[in-house]
Amino acid sequence: MRWSAAYVIKRIKRIGLLLAVLAIAVWTLAPVAWLGISSITPYNELISDRQTHWLPQNPTLANYRVMFDVSRQTGERFVYALRNSMIIASSVTAVCLVAGTFAAYALARLPVRGKHVAVLGLMSIRMLPTIALVIPFFVITSYIDYAFLNMGWEFHLFDTKLNLVILYTTFILGFVIWIMRGFFLTIPAELEEAARIDGCTRVQALFRVLLPLSAPGLVATGILAFLSAWDEFLLALIFTRSTNAATLPLFIAELGSQYITAYDQISAAGMMAAIPPVLLALLFQRFIVRGLTAGSVKG
Repeated sequence: MRWSAAYVIKRIKRIGLLLAVLAIAVWTLAPVAWLGISSITPYNELISDRQTHWLPQNPTLANYRVMFDVSRQTGERFVYALRNSMIIASSVTAVCLVAGTFAAYALARLPVRGKHVAVLGLMSIRMLPTIALVIPFFVITSYIDYAFLNMGWEFHLFDTKLNLVILYTTFILGFVIWIMRGFFLTIPAELEEAARIDGCTRVQALFRVLLPLSAPGLVATGILAFLSAWDEFLLALIFTRSTNAATLPLFIAELGSQYITAYDQISAAGMMAAIPPVLLALLFQRFIVRGLTAGSVKG
């Protein structure tokens, strides 16, 4: 059986594509797999200088039990950090979706003067490195705390979850507005006009027509906003000093010190921190795929 040159080239291209996909999958999943293996490996095996084993010789769940043992300092700090991350990420997502949706609708449908400049300004804020705004944020936070102190109020922003919600929102809100504006632009304006002819106000048309049609975009944008707040580290590092507002990324970083690094506990905490985003992706994967592609036509 003789194969034509075109057939051979086609087969080579397909094999090359499969090998490339396999290499990308291994490159992406191998660190996660090693994180999971390390989380069930005793500390002595992880730091052993003898022959390396890809699988633990004595697997254990002790590292996970430590994370939820509130009678120990590590477990207590982990539970506080998990709670803080959930509260902060959920609050930031809710605020950004509500405020961002209304702002995106105004920029997409209303005759707002200079709205194109406003959109570029929002995206430029997102492009700024976080470290560039740390000092201004710190000065503003300190000034607000000082002002409340002078007024005799027992209120402060530093080392609070509210402060992190405000700081995270300043970065994520512009991204949400930009994404949702793209979704609204893909929806024909005639649908909204028909709803208004039938008696709907502009707000009613938004809730009854635009939002149901842009549900995949809302879900995808909400998940992206949640992940951005969930994974943030630098602002949490600078604006927290106690378990009152410490988040999971900060807690994981603090498991290492100058003298010892708890690699086993870091791995267990990392796996626990990865569970909420993975669950969100699995639960809403259909909306994520539709949402990420639907808003790419206009914007």
